[in-house]
Amino acid sequence: MTYRFMRWLVRFIARTYLAGGLLEVDGVENVPRSGALLVCGNHTSTVDPPLLPAFLPRVDSWSMGKKEYFDNWFVNWLFRRYHAFPVVRHTADRAALRRATEILRAGKVLVLYPEGTRITQGGLHRPEPGAGFLAKLTGAPILPVGLIGTREAFPKGSWLPRRHRVEIRFGKPFKLRTEPRGRSENQALADAIMLKVAELLPPELRGVFSDLEGWRQRVGSLIEPEDDSAR
Repeated sequence: MTYRFMRWLVRFIARTYLAGGLLEVDGVENVPRSGALLVCGNHTSTVDPPLLPAFLPRVDSWSMGKKEYFDNWFVNWLFRRYHAFPVVRHTADRAALRRATEILRAGKVLVLYPEGTRITQGGLHRPEPGAGFLAKLTGAPILPVGLIGTREAFPKGSWLPRRHRVEIRFGKPFKLRTEPRGRSENQALADAIMLKVAELLPPELRGVFSDLEGWRQRVGSLIEPEDDSAR
């Protein structure tokens, strides 16, 4: 019940503050209402982690958050009730990976940001291999999400949000061909995930994935055809 209320509260605040057409949520119909789902989005603002789960039409979703946030007792209490759990970034955090796989294998939703950190300037960065590893390990379908305007709505160092247009774009779920083994292949799988995220973003936010066609040639073969995707 706490999580349901907190999600409602975030939606209420966002819709109230961004009233007048400044908030747009597209593609909600693409989100499977049951079954395992790995939700992957770009990350440019501190509002992304509360905002994305709030508008995701699943109450069985969980999010990864950097361990530093959980060092404060109140933040730890708050985040855990918002279905977040800690991960030590840039490492093979076994406890976090075990929790992530448990969530997906139980048929629930895991939300993560493959770049591994908030990108405060420019467009997309190369992702870390973790998202590719989880997709390979669990076989879960992936839902790409494009977050647009959140950096401007709540820029780094700001204490208060700004009224700026924000879009949340839910793409279509897809699966990866997960035959490859090894860390280098995990990176290629993660790149394929970020390619699908990049396709949801305007050109100025695609960053290292600006050359969509080039990336499709490099990692597109790892993406299963749409007809074979889990929905």
